[in-house]
Amino acid sequence: MLWLSRDGLVRFANTQAVAKLRLNTGSRVQEPTLINAVNGTVIEQSARVVTISGQPAGPGEPAPELRCKVLPGLSRDDAMVLVTDSADEHAAVGFDNLMMVIRSDLRDPLRELNSALLMARNDRDVHALDALCDQVDEVTHVLNKLIDLAAVWGSESLMANDRIELWPLLQQAWAKVEPLARSRNLKARFTAQGPKTQLAAIYGSEHWLLRVFVECLEAAIRAARPGGMLDIEHRQMGPRALIVLRDSGAFVAAKAESTPMESGGSRAATATQAARLASRDMIGLKLCQQIVAQHGGQLREEHDDGQRNFLIDLPTGAPFRNEATAMDIAQAQVYARDLAALMARRRDSRAAQTP
Repeated sequence: MLWLSRDGLVRFANTQAVAKLRLNTGSRVQEPTLINAVNGTVIEQSARVVTISGQPAGPGEPAPELRCKVLPGLSRDDAMVLVTDSADEHAAVGFDNLMMVIRSDLRDPLRELNSALLMARNDRDVHALDALCDQVDEVTHVLNKLIDLAAVWGSESLMANDRIELWPLLQQAWAKVEPLARSRNLKARFTAQGPKTQLAAIYGSEHWLLRVFVECLEAAIRAARPGGMLDIEHRQMGPRALIVLRDSGAFVAAKAESTPMESGGSRAATATQAARLASRDMIGLKLCQQIVAQHGGQLREEHDDGQRNFLIDLPTGAPFRNEATAMDIAQAQVYARDLAALMARRRDSRAAQTP
């Protein structure tokens, strides 16, 4: 996001804009197409979309094509610019198509496979059958995650306004992953700002947010050293709640395991097992990202003294609206302009009263 004056002065640029355009606060836009769009938006007070070239990611790399949506700003002589990578949009379309295939082609076969697996487990005469069932069970686990990802992708399945108490939700999630933690001799330690029973409430789908915490805790447990301690921290940052998995390898362990080792055993079997683990975590991460984003939050990392912390960032205090209509945006702009005018009048009034 960029906040530009009419003459192209950058009043604010977030981290992504700095990376894509090499523009910092205080610098000036040199791209004529964008300058013309900003001028047109300021004059007509109407949005417009232009395409410009961004900065290459590295030497010899092609310049990305950037789509810029220019919106009226908070005053009559500035504009807000939202920048997206056109390649990202094409990738999103491809992923949408993948989700449609999963919904239509995998749901019924997966149900049939689950039924066959249940019947096979009831007939436990051959040890090899158990091993086969375990392998099929793992594949089924991955496919179930794909089905769930397809269910939440671009759908209204998360449109719920449940009032969710954070501490009971974390307790439910831990109860689901505790057998896995016990098998690895892991314990959990939770620290919170204030009493655990008085954490700020979250609004949304309790079912899907529980799924997020279960997926993240499972990934953290699988990545942790056996016999260790899983540190879970709550931070309240204004209207947002942060659940921090401290010094956690959640969703990164599978990437490290995806390279087969040269030790004994079948390299093909090792590669297959690593790929299966990688798929499970990568699909789980994508599922969590989609759920959290539709609740107005994000998953992110922070690095502190060489430690990698995994954060679940969610808004608290009021239901999140997934999409803002054009009327909402217009009303917000009018409100911001009126508020700015009111503050200016108050400053002028105080100045006039000063002897």
